[in-house]
Amino acid sequence: MESLFFNLSRLLSALQEKLADMLQATEKHNQALRHNDMEALRLALQELHAITAQTRQLDRQREAVQAALEAQLNLPAGATLSETLQHAPAGLAREMHKTAGSLRQLTEAINSMAALNKILTQNAMQFNQILLAGCQPAQTTYKPGGQATVAAEPLSLLNKTV
Repeated sequence: MESLFFNLSRLLSALQEKLADMLQATEKHNQALRHNDMEALRLALQELHAITAQTRQLDRQREAVQAALEAQLNLPAGATLSETLQHAPAGLAREMHKTAGSLRQLTEAINSMAALNKILTQNAMQFNQILLAGCQPAQTTYKPGGQATVAAEPLSLLNKTV
């Protein structure tokens, strides 16, 4: 059982490293959005995608180890990490509690940066819509002499003659 707790500690530490990497990639994403740098944006998103896949894999492994611990400790299925850590050896439990607290802080920082990135992305999309609307006038255009002309009705694709 101690080996399962050791594996859980190792997985939590690995998750902490990946979340720290994810926070850095999210900050790169934010900077790319702020500077309207399409190449940096593409690279940041690729990096985020790779880190997210690795994080999901580590989280699945953590869930499997935690489920094995739940079975050995006769805990209900889906027990929280805190409930599981109550049965851990003392030294390892303190270390894992610190790691779990760090994971919470990193997750909160990532979520706040992602919310900011969402706002920046929405602003960029709104700007693009306004720009496109200005480039493609809807109804009225002006001739060089200043007269307004109305666009002709679109041609029907159906032959309505009988």
